[in-house]
Amino acid sequence: MPPVNGERDGARILLTGSNEGRAPPMNFRPFSRHEDSDLVEIKETLSELLDVLRLRDGGPKVPKAPPPTEATPADALDYAKRLLTIRTGRRRFLPAGYFDGPALTILLDLYVSNREGRQVAVSDAVAVSGVPTSTALRWIATMEADGYVSKRPDPGDKRRTLLNPTPRAMTDIERLTALWRNTF
Repeated sequence: MPPVNGERDGARILLTGSNEGRAPPMNFRPFSRHEDSDLVEIKETLSELLDVLRLRDGGPKVPKAPPPTEATPADALDYAKRLLTIRTGRRRFLPAGYFDGPALTILLDLYVSNREGRQVAVSDAVAVSGVPTSTALRWIATMEADGYVSKRPDPGDKRRTLLNPTPRAMTDIERLTALWRNTF
């Protein structure tokens, strides 16, 4: 029996961690601990299958992350201090609201794309944001008004608008990532 829409949506939420900004389907329910452990086992099995396929196709095997270790209270304190430094220090580089919405994701994508010589259309920025289109467009307008992004027509396709980080955005992202790098 094929899955009904809600089941298909629930599977997408579990596999991608996103419901593309929509509310969960009416028949979607969180899994129990038993079902969660089954999902972990399924994920590990799929990971092993992907490794086998990569090896068969001559691709590199993806290294597995080491299992998490229990933190001592001193380790937890040190980590909490670092996180606090990041959370409070970031306000020096970008407006506070930029960390709660999709703005930081869009700015990081624009920064990476700019450094790699790629152009980003507004529609691509909306897609990477992970929020509804109207929300992403509002944030893009806010970032443009704040001097972090600029828009220009795509010379190759007049229907598209390209989004560029401003020099201010590039500098602030580099300073922010330096804070993160130096903190951890």
